[in-house]
Amino acid sequence: MQYLLSEKEYNELRDNNQVYKLKQDKILQDLCTKVADYMPIKWTWGKGKKNPEPWGCIHTQEIEWFCDECPVEKVCPSNKHFSK
Repeated sequence: MQYLLSEKEYNELRDNNQVYKLKQDKILQDLCTKVADYMPIKWTWGKGKKNPEPWGCIHTQEIEWFCDECPVEKVCPSNKHFSK
């Protein structure tokens, strides 16, 4: 089955889809930030090397921070910042 849309209908459909995607990205970013800020992980370097501590998120840290050992780095929609 095919549908023929007017240009106006197509643009409205596309715009609604973009708004939905932005909303979903914000929800995902909020969840990723909470996980990074509160989930203890074993660090391979630094202060959390002995006892698991939360890594922290680049969006909530008050100092320059990186995504190096972030537990949600692979699913996070944010632009990544690595120390390397």
